[in-house]
Parts: sequence; structure tokens; C-alpha cells
Amino acid sequence: MRPKQEWRVGRAVKFRASAAAVMLASGWLAASRPAGGTATSTAPATGPATATAPAERLVEWHRQYDGAAREARSRKVPLLAVYFDPDAPAWEALQQRSLQDIQTRRFLARFAAVRLDATAGDGKKRFRATGAKETPLTQVLSPTGGLLDSIPGAIIPGAEFRKRLSCSLAYWKAASAKPFDVAAQWRAVQARLKLSTRGQAAAAIDRLMKLPAGRLPRGVGLAHLHLAKGKALLAADPKKAERHLRKARELAPKDPSTAGEALIGMIELALQASEYKRAHRHCAEYIKDFPAGPGIGSAYYYKALVEMTGLDDRAEAVNTLKQYLGKYGDDAGVVRARKLLQSLEKMRRK
Repeated sequence: MRPKQEWRVGRAVKFRASAAAVMLASGWLAASRPAGGTATSTAPATGPATATAPAERLVEWHRQYDGAAREARSRKVPLLAVYFDPDAPAWEALQQRSLQDIQTRRFLARFAAVRLDATAGDGKKRFRATGAKETPLTQVLSPTGGLLDSIPGAIIPGAEFRKRLSCSLAYWKAASAKPFDVAAQWRAVQARLKLSTRGQAAAAIDRLMKLPAGRLPRGVGLAHLHLAKGKALLAADPKKAERHLRKARELAPKDPSTAGEALIGMIELALQASEYKRAHRHCAEYIKDFPAGPGIGSAYYYKALVEMTGLDDRAEAVNTLKQYLGKYGDDAGVVRARKLLQSLEKMRRK
């Protein structure tokens, strides 16, 4: 468990608040689980007899990595590896609040799944090889062992856990499509940008950029490709990422799903560089230019975070959150905004 307070925000961006700064922990887009079993059900048949429905498939956890890897290759499905510390409260919380959920157990049956004790034996050795410093750690790999996604910490409740893992399934479905045409390539790029390995999408985007406009998938233009390339390079090459994001804004300046998303990326780049005034300015730009854009919640949330920790103006952060909640009460981001507002108001009362 981390000693400092953290906020998980949209697009898997994690902020850690300290007295001095807000640090960006991961790019665009932020577990473990229980034992599975099987269940049966019956359904009435049309004739005089009653037929038994097929058994419901639930996740069946392997105890050894090699067994899960064999299943992944045999079924041609992604491998799900969860590293845990059996004595950690986070592990217990994950099991109770996410992994024992029946919908999650059904969902995880789409993977070849293994739970590995990160404190002993082969699990300890493999956990060290990941380079991670904390458990639980969830990794999704291709059937051949290539890393698709690495998710540190606990994701709860089960619906959030399933949402993150569904990105890996979407990527694998697109990447293994036959024929692997340009439409499938674009779907694979879009899905990979939501994973921790998003940087690996850059090569596929470059190939798409070389195609004539008439060969690109319907509705996809050069602005979309620059936006995707900017997202892919956020962590690996911030300067190149910003150039592509600026190009996307230039090519589609009025489109909130292109120029607006590029602006959100530029906010994250500014935060990554601890340039809080620039981040604050971009947040204000988004709020002014794209008040109905899909990233409006993120723009207000980032603005409040910067005001709270980067600019040390908690009163203004409270005003920003109240303004957002007053105008966008039905937006998807209101839950996290309310939580942050509650935290700020508690700080003010102390």
C-alpha cells in the first residue's frame, strides 16, 4: 500500500499529491481475484421432457504459470497473471470487492488465468522479473507470451476491473482478426492505446500513415492518425507526442473528439513535465472551446488538481469542482469530482 494519498483519474492517469507537486504516474487511459467454479442451470424444453442447459463457464484458476500458458496457447486466448501477497489487506479487499463477483468470474473465463504468490517460489521469481514494486499486479499477455497490459495496484469494484481487462480482449480480437485488413489494424491501434503497452502502437500507426487516404478505414483521416500517434508517444517521447497532438488540433480544430482529445493529451504532457501553469491554461482552453466535449469532466478535474497541489490554491479548486458539478451533474466524471471535493472540504475544516 502506498503511504501517500492517490487519486485515480480518467484514461488511467494517476496523480500523487504531495506538499510540492502533482506527478503524472501513467499515460492516457489506471488486481487480483478469487477461485472459480462451475454452475449448472435448467431450462424448459419445447417437448414433454426438460433439457439441461450447458454448464455456465466460470474462471478456473491455475496455480502454476506454465499450466496457464499451455491453456492460453491451446484456446488461443490471452493469459491473465495476478501476482499477490497473501498477507496484504489489498489482496483481501480485491477478492471480496472485485474477484468474487459472479459477473467478474464469468468474464475472466475468457482468459487462461493464474494466481501467483509474489512472496514465494516461482511466483516470487516471476514477480521480480516484471520489475514491479508492489502487489497486487495484474498482467495480460498474448497466447505467445507478449505483454499486452500491466496493471499495478487494486482495481475495485468488479465492474472497473472488467472494464480495464476488456481493453485487452478488444485488442486481441482485433489483432488476431483474419483478414488483418486496415480496419482491423485501426481497431487494434485504438484498443492498444488504452493499455500500458500503448507505445507499441506507434509502428502500426506509422504504417497506416503511409497509406493513401482512400485506403484508410471509413471515417479515419490524418488528424485521427496524428492524435493516435501523440497518445502512443506520451510517455516514450513527450516532444514528438506534442508535435503530433498539435498537428491533430491544426487539422481538425473544431472537432471535440480530435482537437479536444489532443488538448487533453497536452494537459497530461504539461503535468508530466510539472508545468502547472501551462496545464492550467490548457484546461481553461478545453472548458472554453469544448464545453460539450467528451473530455469536459477530465478538463475540470485536472484543473482542480492543479489548483490544489500545483498552484496551492485550494479555494479555487473547490470553486472549479462546484462549477463543474453545477453545470454537468449528469456527466460520467461527477463521482470522482465529488470525492475530490469532499477531500478538499475536509482539508479546509482542519
